Amino acid sequence: MENGIKILKEVLSWLIVLVIALLAAAFVNSHIFAMATVQEVSMQDTLYANQALIINRRSYKNKSPEKGDIIVFYLEREIGSSFHEFGRSIKNIIPFMGPSKEESRDRLVKRVIATAGDVIDIKDGEVYLNDQLLDEPYIKGITEESSVKYPVTVGEGQLFVMGDNREHSSDSRNFGLIDVSHVEGKATFRIFPFNKFGKLN
Repeated sequence: MENGIKILKEVLSWLIVLVIALLAAAFVNSHIFAMATVQEVSMQDTLYANQALIINRRSYKNKSPEKGDIIVFYLEREIGSSFHEFGRSIKNIIPFMGPSKEESRDRLVKRVIATAGDVIDIKDGEVYLNDQLLDEPYIKGITEESSVKYPVTVGEGQLFVMGDNREHSSDSRNFGLIDVSHVEGKATFRIFPFNKFGKLN
């Protein structure tokens, strides 16, 4: 009988530790740092598919994204309240209950090209920001206009984003401006592969 009680206490203590660890991980994931995996080729040669990134979720708590930032955002959904995001993090951390395929496809990694008040134009395969040719040493390929009508004026609370791999990126040239409220955070570090570990530019 005593052995049974000891085993039960041991199991309960481990369960408590696991629950606390789960809640702590969910809090960090929803309020401070999160992880993202690059899904496609749209950010080459800066980022490649299957590379793992750390997202700073506090980067934009008191300021807006800046031009040149690499951000992670959702195309279809706004970032919810702290409580809502905490609940989502718990669900995503629990094994076999991670994000759906649809949600994973909706979560994108792109670079901020223009912010509120900026005017974007694309001519002859190059980007003009406020009538000035934009210096973009990070891009791959030619920047084509796609389906958006130019010039584009970025509204308040909006961003114009593009992938660095311009000929193979679905971005604001296709789906238009995105709302800042959809931004999860700034991609700050690459943690995998290990030979590419380091701060993102």
